[in-house]
Amino acid sequence: MWHMRHCLQIFLSQEMVEKAPKLPQDIQWHFIGHLQSNKIKAILEGVPNLAMIETVDTVKLADKLNKAIEAAQRPPLRIFMQVNTSGEEAKSGVDPPGCVPLAAHIAKQCPHLQLAGLMTIGMLDYTSTPENFKCLARCRDDVAKELSMQPQDLELSMGMSGDFEMAIEMGSTNIRVGSTIFGARKDPRLQAQSQQQPA
Repeated sequence: MWHMRHCLQIFLSQEMVEKAPKLPQDIQWHFIGHLQSNKIKAILEGVPNLAMIETVDTVKLADKLNKAIEAAQRPPLRIFMQVNTSGEEAKSGVDPPGCVPLAAHIAKQCPHLQLAGLMTIGMLDYTSTPENFKCLARCRDDVAKELSMQPQDLELSMGMSGDFEMAIEMGSTNIRVGSTIFGARKDPRLQAQSQQQPA
């Protein structure tokens, strides 16, 4: 079921920590970037209304996040498991065959994390986007079966400004359309980060 959420998605931890205190407290913050372990404490302390981390992709990160939430005495945090459906080396995310083991670990060993769904980022040229989205849906079905859940109980976070219509048609329940709403990002930190990515 689709519904609008009053949330902001940011993928630089420092930017989130800087902006959260300056904006209304009813905003639900979603972190969607590669989360470094040494930034977890800063995000949890600096963003009390953090609603979700959408990019958990390793057992190590899940364990550290789980321990940090417990230490901070916060309620369980909703997460998405990031899946690298395109196989691109420059992208983060667990490989599709690793989805079920990672989900099982989170469910059994991380009581302070609540697995809310799976997310992926399609290819920039969209050539393989339909297959990427189909792959994520298959991963969701496999995870749901492993965890004795109904597939619809796990969200599919896929689709951005250039491919969100296709994503919705293919079952996405969470889309990321920031550049359509706000325009292209011009933050120099983002530009510097993109220049460091492998070509």
